[in-house]
Amino acid sequence: MSKHFDVTAVTFYFDSACPWTWRTARWLVDATERRGIPLSYRAFDLTDGAPLDELPAKRRPAAAGSRCLLRLAEAAHADGRDTLTGTVYAAYGAAVFDGDADPSPELAERCLAEAGAATYADVLHDAALDRPVARAREQAQEFSGEDAGSPVTVLTTRRGERGFFGPVVAPTPTGAEADRLWDALVGAVSVPQFFELRARRTAKP
Repeated sequence: MSKHFDVTAVTFYFDSACPWTWRTARWLVDATERRGIPLSYRAFDLTDGAPLDELPAKRRPAAAGSRCLLRLAEAAHADGRDTLTGTVYAAYGAAVFDGDADPSPELAERCLAEAGAATYADVLHDAALDRPVARAREQAQEFSGEDAGSPVTVLTTRRGERGFFGPVVAPTPTGAEADRLWDALVGAVSVPQFFELRARRTAKP
């Protein structure tokens, strides 16, 4: 592939309440780490800022916990500390989706404390950060369209930025399959006429 499409950075817009997003994140972290590509985390609030008490009761715990992480993502990104978000999200997602922990703000607080970032504790509950969280969602949808959800993956190349909703995976691909998926995504970015490819989901996240 032309050097003009070498990926120099990746931005991952995520909602930590989404199990599909978690599977994609595990693949993307591995893919970027092995290639030495910087990975940034940005917020994609699937509730679109809706008051938590207006959500269905079964969705509130996950949405409350995710809102904490989304605030952290925007605050840490502004400080150039995307790796902090990655560390906290990795611990939170593993506890919820690969363990038996219930999603909650308390779990987000514990994961942040374990990451040794006590100075960000107030960020998790700072409603003033909901505005940049909302702006991040709008930025993501400039790439994915307004009808898409989490995740949105944006690749930066020497030709500029290009992003898509997804990729949606389950379970997380590894080894040669993970590499083929990465090559396919980079290949899609290199074709300006390409916009969408979709299949019926036959697996659970």
